[in-house]
Formats: sequence, structure tokens, C-alpha cells
Amino acid sequence: MVEDTYNTNGAAELRRKAEEKVNSQQPSTGEVDAKRLQHELQVHQVELEMQNEEQRRTLAELRGHKARLENVIKNTPAGYFHIDLEGHFLNVNKAWLLMHGYESPDEVVGKHFSIMQVDSGSDSALAHLAELQRGVAIPHGEYSSRRKDGSVAHHIFSAHPVVSYEKIVGFEWFVIDISQRRQVEEVLRESEKRYSLILTSVNDGLWDWHVPSGEAIFSELYYRILGYDYGEFPANYASWRMLVHPDDIERVEQNLRQSTESGKIFNIDLRMKTKSGEWLWVCTRGNTVEKDTEGKTIRIVGTLSDISDRKKLEEEKGILQQQFQQAQKLESLGVLTGGIAHDFNNILAIIMGYCGLTKMDYDTAEKHIPIIENAVERAAALCRQMLAYAGKASLTETLVVMWVLVDDVVTMLKATIRQNVVIKTCYTSDIPSIMGDASQLRQIVMNLIINASESIGDLQGEVCVSLSKAVIKAGQAENDHNGKTIPPGEYVCLEVTDSGCGMDDETRRRIFEPFYTTKFTGRGLGMSAVLGIIKAHNGALQLSSQSGHGTTFKVYLPAQIGTANEEEAQQTVSAPWEGSGTILLAEDEEHVALIEKAMLEALGFKVIGAADGKEALELYKKNAADITLVIADMGMPVMDGYELFRELKKLKPELPIIVSSGFGDAEVTSRIPREQIAGLVSKPYHYDQLRDVLKKVVEGYQKQA
Repeated sequence: MVEDTYNTNGAAELRRKAEEKVNSQQPSTGEVDAKRLQHELQVHQVELEMQNEEQRRTLAELRGHKARLENVIKNTPAGYFHIDLEGHFLNVNKAWLLMHGYESPDEVVGKHFSIMQVDSGSDSALAHLAELQRGVAIPHGEYSSRRKDGSVAHHIFSAHPVVSYEKIVGFEWFVIDISQRRQVEEVLRESEKRYSLILTSVNDGLWDWHVPSGEAIFSELYYRILGYDYGEFPANYASWRMLVHPDDIERVEQNLRQSTESGKIFNIDLRMKTKSGEWLWVCTRGNTVEKDTEGKTIRIVGTLSDISDRKKLEEEKGILQQQFQQAQKLESLGVLTGGIAHDFNNILAIIMGYCGLTKMDYDTAEKHIPIIENAVERAAALCRQMLAYAGKASLTETLVVMWVLVDDVVTMLKATIRQNVVIKTCYTSDIPSIMGDASQLRQIVMNLIINASESIGDLQGEVCVSLSKAVIKAGQAENDHNGKTIPPGEYVCLEVTDSGCGMDDETRRRIFEPFYTTKFTGRGLGMSAVLGIIKAHNGALQLSSQSGHGTTFKVYLPAQIGTANEEEAQQTVSAPWEGSGTILLAEDEEHVALIEKAMLEALGFKVIGAADGKEALELYKKNAADITLVIADMGMPVMDGYELFRELKKLKPELPIIVSSGFGDAEVTSRIPREQIAGLVSKPYHYDQLRDVLKKVVEGYQKQA
């Protein structure tokens, strides 16, 4: 209707213009009927000419619009295709050809557009054809299509019917390839799926820390490990730090600081407080995943694991290891029992013999007493060694003269090992000293010699024990049993070689495993513990063995250059010294008490004696103002020395108490803090030892006063 109105109005306007043009060409005089018809014909002629001109102009504009439209369609990055009512291609542009892998329109024009069909179940363009045939335009949609090479492409599109003379004659499609976006989305979905799977399957909590801001992300399992509901405490560094055990904070923050500065992975065990208030052992691992342009760490991502069960197992393993080592030490004492009993009987025979000779003739006392004292010193040394082997002596690092230590062990073992085994020694007194724990070093020597003798079995054989100086220079190819280079320096080298059965390959590989033994009943500490002692002394071990040809162990221990030997170090000038004041002496053994009282009085002290701890406590309360210090034995009846010590310290914390014991220093200091003990004097002791301890204690307290 609108079009008809437009045509009517346009024609009227065209006729008006034609009449004006004809009238302008006619004379103004009166018109005659004969010329009216001519006038009408002229008007129609002009009207037709003007109409043709208008149509030519319109046609030219239409051609221009068509050319521009075709150019746009041809060069647009969006794909375009035109199909007829049955779905045959009429036209496609370059972008569509490129999307589908075709080179020329001739490959598709005239073909049915079902060539794009992926499969019967796919979301294809065919599914939208029915809507277009009903005259419904599709402003936006998606479909998949098959390319020329068979691969699948994904598109978004808009399509509309093409109408001519009020009839649908075809359909035009504009498409954009979203295949790459689909791939990215698929990768993201797969990544999210895997990430979700990881989150739900691993037993570790996950965290993501933004270092500059301190903000963090904690997974649900992270909270659950610590006993919290998800999000119950703020996800940031400050709240996390508050949960760390105070004793672990400095170590953890130092580790984190090193990791953020270096960008390296960190792995640390720590304790964190759970919601219930308990301390839980956890392991946190992290790795830098983002840095700024200056190389500074921005983000660290990591995990949190509950390792409380592992820590418990490690603790139990440590206890078992200690128990095993203690059992091995005690077992080694069993090996030595015969030799120790033999030595003690010899020592007692000397003491009894010279005491008997002295009683027969008291004039020989001056000659016999030094021999008796020397025998007592030998007995005391045996007791100290037994305490050391049993772990009852304190483990302290001192200057040790190795040849003296090795000679003592060899002397003791000669009376213990089988008679078919000969121990040969080779060392001199000029061997340098070393810094170490004498008790542990004795264990090394004893274990190597016992193992060597047992490897010989029932055959005749020998064990060679030697000490020598060893200098390893920089660059010198000297390796330990693991092939690691031994650091350059000066060493004391202990070498133990036997002529026994040697070791096969499996034994050599496993000899340093904990609890490994080739004997039905083990002896010594076991090579695992021996190796641990050597490492603790910064030493190294070499092993050479061949089945049927014996074994050689070499132990390298760092030497202390320029030190005096043990005898020179122990030689001190006994300067005259006397004390003053009153000493409370608590000793239950009557004859020991009499000897100690005589020594103390000879040193200038007054002595108040007590036969047990309870009596000593009562005497102190009565004479507290006069008593200068206390000497207490630990093994007393009624009230032992440990309880007496505690009760006296309650009465007067600054009271100096000297502990006298035959159980070894380690036994005493395991029950009384060492810093509370004024002095230690181990039984048996002689006059000079007691004097030196008293002098040190008295002068030390005089300085404090």
C-alpha cells in the first residue's frame, strides 16, 4: 500500500513537471482544439524521457550499491555463503573458503551444503534450514561444520532469507570461525576438570601466596588438616604465621626468605596449631610461579601435608636405634667380661699381696704403697671404661691421645679374644692428638678389633692394629668407602687389618646398613653406628676386602697439630693449697668416710659427717650458719644423694655442693642439671684430685662473693 501511494504521487509529480516544460514552449496566444492533442502527445513524450532518465540514474545507483556490497562480502573477514531454496551453494566468499580449506568457489558452487555436515547428531547448519524456509531470520546461532580435509570447525552465525517479488528465493549466511576459542575453552575445561580431580584426590592442602600483599588462597583440605572449617581463619600470611609454633617461626621465615630471594623450591617441616589447640607436625613445600620484571617473587604455590604419623615413626625409630645401640654396647661388655674379670683378679692379687707384705714388715710400706696405688688406678680405669661402654659416662669432647687410647683397648682385648688370634700393634708416641669423645672413640677401636678377630673364626690368624700420620693434599685422589673425596688436611689414620674370611660383594654393599650383621649374635655397635661416630668426628672411613683374603678398615680422624701428648697434658705442678671452714660430708661407707674425713682435715677443713641423706639434712639445718659447702655421695640409704641435693638447694640455692659418685658423670648429670653442681669427683679418687676440685670450687665462690 505504501508502495502504491508512492507510485501514484510520483507519477502526478512527473506529469506536472512535463506539462510545465511543454507550456513553456507554446505561444501564449489562445489555444486551438487542433493543437490540444499534439500538446498531450508532447507531454507524454517528455514524461517518458524524464522517467527513463530517472530509471537510468536509479539503476546506476543500484549497480554501485551492489558493487560495494559484493566488495564488502568478498573481503569481509566473516565467512559468507548464499544457498538456494534446496540448499545448493550459489556463492561463497574468500573467508568462507579459507575457513573450510577450499581454494576456489568452483569446488562448492552447485553442491548441496550438506557437505559441511559433521554427523547426524551434530549441531549443523542443516538444523537451522527449516526456520529459514519459514521466513524466520536467525540473528545469532552456533553450528559445527566439516572442512575439506575432514577436520571439524566451529562457528557462530547469522542468517536470513533472501526475498524477491515477495517470495523467498534463497538464504544468506554470515559466519565467524570460533574453532580456536572452542579449543581454548576445551583445554580450560579439561584443566579445570584435572584441577578439581587433584583437589579431591590428593591428601595435601593447597595454598597460593601473593608475596607483596601477603594475601593467600587456602584449599578446603588445607583448613581441614588443621581442624578448621573452610574459610574459618583469614587467608593471609599474618593469620598463617600466628598458627606456627614459636620455636619454628625463625627457621621457617628464614627458609621462606631464602626461597623468595632465590626463587628456588623450599621444603620444610614445622609445627602448626590446630583448632583444638594441639601442635600438629606438617610439611609445607612451595615453588615460585610468578616474578616481576626485576626478578622478584610475586607468587608462590605449594602444598601442606600432615606428617604427624611420619614424625611419630621417626621418633620411635630413633628410640629403637638408641635401644639397639645400647644393647650392642652391653653385648660388647659381655665379650669383655672374661678379660675384665681376669684383669681385676690380677689387680686384687697385687693389692692383697703388697698389703700382706707391708703387714709383715711395716718398714717396706713406703716402697709398697706406690705399687698399691698404681694397681688401684688400673682398677679405676677399668671401671671408667666399663661405664663408657655402657653409656654411663658423659660424652664430652676432649683432647685425646689416640695411641694411649688404642693401647688401652688392645691390652684389655688381648685377654678376651680367642687364643688362636694374635693382635699385633704398630704405633709410636709421636702420633698427633685429636679432639673427640674418648668413650665413642673406644667403641670404634673395640668394634673393629672384635669384628676382625671373629672374621678369623677357629683358624689361626692375626689382627694388625696400626696408627700413623696421614696428610691428604688438595687435588689428591683419596676417597672414602662411598667414593666421596676426603677433604684435604692432616689426619690420624687408624688401620685394622685381619687375615679372616673377607667379604663378598653383597656384604660390602650392606655392611653399613642399620642392624645388619653376618653373625648369629652380633658384637660391638655394628658398622652403621661406627660410621655415624666417625662422621660426627668429621672423619672418613675406607674399606678394602675380598672374599677369602681378609679385610682392612682405615679410619681418618682430623689431627690437632701442635698439641702435647696426654702424659704431658696431664702433668701439672701440685702447688700447696689449704682451705678453711666447715664441710658437711655425706657418705654411707664407713671406711670411705674415714679416708675422706682425714683428707679434708689435712686440707684445713672442719668436717661434720653423716651416714645417710636424712641425717645430713638434719645436721645442715642445725649447723647451716657454719657449713661452707657439702660433699655428698649419691648412693646412700634412707635418703639418697639426689634427694638430699634437691632438699639442700630448697633451703639455700647458692649452697655449693660437690657430688661424689661411682656411677659415672653421665648418670649424675642425667638427674641433676650440670650447672647446679659445684663440682664432680668420681670414685675412687686420690688426695690430689680431691684437693684440685675443692680449690676450684672454693676459689670460684670466693670470686662470686
